[in-house]
Amino acid sequence: MTVGAFGMDAQQERQLPDTVLLETAERVGRIRDGRVVVHIHLSQLQPQNRDDGHIRIAARLFETMVDAYNGQMFVLTNNDIVLVCKDARIADLDAVVYKLRALFAKDPLTFTSGMDDDRFASYYDLESEYDEFLALCKQLNDDAKAKTKADRAKPVIKDLDAISLGNVMARIAQVDIAGVVRRQPCVYINDRRIAQVVFQEFYMSIADLQKALAPDINILANRWLFQHLSQALDVSVMGALRKSELRVPPVAFSLNLNMSSVETPQFRDFVGAARGKSGVYVEFQLPDILNNMDQFFRIRDELREKQVSTVLDGLNSLILQFVDAELYDTDFVKVNWSNDMKSDIQTAELQQSLGPVGFDRVILARCDNEDAISWGLDRGIRLYQGRFLDSMVAAVTMAQCPKAAACTLGQCTQRHAVISGRPRKECGDNDKLDEFPPLHAIG
Repeated sequence: MTVGAFGMDAQQERQLPDTVLLETAERVGRIRDGRVVVHIHLSQLQPQNRDDGHIRIAARLFETMVDAYNGQMFVLTNNDIVLVCKDARIADLDAVVYKLRALFAKDPLTFTSGMDDDRFASYYDLESEYDEFLALCKQLNDDAKAKTKADRAKPVIKDLDAISLGNVMARIAQVDIAGVVRRQPCVYINDRRIAQVVFQEFYMSIADLQKALAPDINILANRWLFQHLSQALDVSVMGALRKSELRVPPVAFSLNLNMSSVETPQFRDFVGAARGKSGVYVEFQLPDILNNMDQFFRIRDELREKQVSTVLDGLNSLILQFVDAELYDTDFVKVNWSNDMKSDIQTAELQQSLGPVGFDRVILARCDNEDAISWGLDRGIRLYQGRFLDSMVAAVTMAQCPKAAACTLGQCTQRHAVISGRPRKECGDNDKLDEFPPLHAIG
């Protein structure tokens, strides 16, 4: 029998699977002979590897053990899987765990497989380890109840649908879009480890946009409807940037745009207004490209003729296993950094994936620590974005700013990230705020 989000009968639907597991643990405690438990720690996977589809596949792999060994399987609130069975052959259990490990092979959680240090799977022999298993079940149940209580306390948010989309679209004209626009520098690090800002990426803060535009609606609930909404927002963002009061124009603007937005009069006007003052980059998301490949290739070529650079955005080590980034022939590809990329296996795979592109055309994003910079420099990557660099930009700005004594590093970092609103008004020197000075001795 399977208990959980993917197989709960009507009588048990009122109970958390974690509670049913605890009750089962208390019941089998009276007859422990031959009973074995396998606990798969899927809650510890990285978020991008913990989607519902993978969890369903993992659960189906274990169903054969349920039938073969009179077992019970529980898909818990936190996505962990627990199998309780009787007189099971350990070799059979190991075989299923091996398949599960292969399913999530790219996640660091699976990199250890020894019985003593395995973070992916735990085994319990209830004849000798019952107390430990019972304590685990109690803790899982307590955690699930706390999470459920917290979720119920949250305000009810409706999903975006066709009707609410119209209402949200009507609110756009009433919202100060500039107030939800954020910016982040991309820096180029040369051989002498001196970093220079090559563009500023401008994008919407989804959290602030949600609050300002539709606090009662989950605007991300429907990807296709949100894409339609984002096309209208693209136009608003370009308008806000043209009207912005930046004291020093960026070396280049980088915009996250839908392909359809690139073909609007507003985009042509934006590029025309920037010409001679700032360069322009356009960052495309892979799902938007895949929706119409012919349109993308045509737009890419047209942008090149206008000397507008293109960026393939949103890649990571997992996506690069399935996507040939070289195929899209953008000027740059942006890859999100994660700590698992430091492993020899991931490094080798990324070198194979990105080698044809050329590491000099890679932008390493989400660099939150110096490890990311060091790893990238060892690979020959020159372009970087992330909070680590945001803090460095703020620190260098404060070192040169005569009014820095009135600020903290956190405040300066926050003020760099906005183009309007209270944080910017609180800055004593907006000219210095917009300069984005060169950084020395990076990495």
